[in-house]
Amino acid sequence: MSEPIGRKANPAAPSCHLQKLIATGKNAAFAIANDMAVQPPATSVAAISGGKTNRSSFVETNVHYHLSLYDGPANRSKLAGIMVGRIQEFSAEGYRSIHRIDVRFDDVNLITGPNGCGKSNLFNSFRLIRAATEGRLSHAIALEGGFNSILWAGPHQDGPVRMSISLVADPFEYKLVLGLRPANEQPLFPLDPQIKSEIVKLGGKVMVDRKSSVAHLSSAQGRKQLRVDLVDSESIFAQIGDPEEFHYLYSLKELVARWAFYHEFRTDADSPLRRPNLATFAPRLDDDGSNVGTMLYIIQQRGEIERLSEILATAFPGTRFRADGGNFWMEVDGIRRRIEPREFSDGTLKFLCLAAICFGTHPPPLIALNEPETSLNPALFEPLADLITNAATSSQLWITTHSEALSKALVDRLACKPIRLDKVDGETVRAGRSPRNYYSVEE
Repeated sequence: MSEPIGRKANPAAPSCHLQKLIATGKNAAFAIANDMAVQPPATSVAAISGGKTNRSSFVETNVHYHLSLYDGPANRSKLAGIMVGRIQEFSAEGYRSIHRIDVRFDDVNLITGPNGCGKSNLFNSFRLIRAATEGRLSHAIALEGGFNSILWAGPHQDGPVRMSISLVADPFEYKLVLGLRPANEQPLFPLDPQIKSEIVKLGGKVMVDRKSSVAHLSSAQGRKQLRVDLVDSESIFAQIGDPEEFHYLYSLKELVARWAFYHEFRTDADSPLRRPNLATFAPRLDDDGSNVGTMLYIIQQRGEIERLSEILATAFPGTRFRADGGNFWMEVDGIRRRIEPREFSDGTLKFLCLAAICFGTHPPPLIALNEPETSLNPALFEPLADLITNAATSSQLWITTHSEALSKALVDRLACKPIRLDKVDGETVRAGRSPRNYYSVEE
């Protein structure tokens, strides 16, 4: 008989490119970081589930590993304040209802506000960072209805039409600016986006400075290179293929690739969640949740089974969930046969997917959940907050919700400060701020 489903602290090893970036501290590229005047970031410490356990950050764990690769204590002491890969800031400008919003990241980033205020627009603009680094920017924009559909939808502003996203994640900075194609070029597809500017910084120094199809690049050894043959609709990450010369690009790419975004899970009769899954190891839940049975089995065998079992027992009294390989089912008091996934309620399937995300044995550096309460009974919001609280011990979190009950439960557990959004005259703004008053960074 399988054990009831219930994460041990087992963060994934740093990527090979990120190890290389850290290990080559004597090279010019990382000497930049050595010379930085770095102040240790103010990382909050939250009381978890009523206890006094300090937040054990996935990124902090990796930082100590990276620093151990240095030759000599001088380099280590200069970089002791760097939270490698920890997101510090994100900005979006000219994206649908967002004229401009800047978010200064904390460990838990709780985005709240009424339906239709633009929470999902902010979430989706943030997700474009990953699409850019994966080399599928044009495809991701096409899936959102094309470039014209994601542009600022408010009153026209003076100057050219632009949409931009930017990220600060020590020691990296990345900014991407997109615009419409000039009419005098007679483009075959005039509504395809054109990259107007793309900048990558390492330790504050510009390593990539791109304008359309032309880019000035600096190698890790300090050599300069000029590229004039870039496809102007796709990011630099899709077009530079030398991991030795430009391993900082691969480091940033691999960091972002490990972020986990979850928006919704299909729960209809033909949903992959309701079908048996081939049992193969995976570090995290797939974007569509199709390997939920496998993930529950991994957690059952190697994760924090006791704590998850407690949460599931609170959420579903008289019910036990079990997994074996890629299959999972539940046993209910008074019912003499097991209940298969095809019989589960939509809310039960959704909750199990969230459990697999929050108790995964290889937590990603960032977990982003867009309205995780959707299709859940309000009685499950407190157990859901317990799941998310567990995830906060190992990952930075981006949680978007319009549920005041879930927001309150998370604030009570994690002492986080919600970022409240509103919509004024069609524009998504920080609650209490006037439209287009967008020049100050969020406090």
